[in-house]
Amino acid sequence: MMRSDQFVKNIKAEIESLVSLYAQGSEGKTEIGTKLDSLNLSPELNAEVVSLIEQAIKESTYNLISGLEGSASLVGTQEIYKITDESGNELSGELDVIFYEQVME
Repeated sequence: MMRSDQFVKNIKAEIESLVSLYAQGSEGKTEIGTKLDSLNLSPELNAEVVSLIEQAIKESTYNLISGLEGSASLVGTQEIYKITDESGNELSGELDVIFYEQVME
């Protein structure tokens, strides 16, 4: 069974992987990277755009996790949801707090 801190570490690693691929432009083989290349931005501006994309991913992921944890609403609905693995083991333990500490700070 995966613990909450490992779950958040995996999400963090996935975000870092995506951002790395985006930063590679079309060589990263993502639609966003390809679109960034097509904009012909200066290296400095491209880095700034990638940084903004990274921040947007982090903020939206944090909002989603907070909504699932019940500490925030999702479009006006605030409930606590349970996340379970395929064996029925519940993943719990303040995912939003752990995510904020590991990723947002």
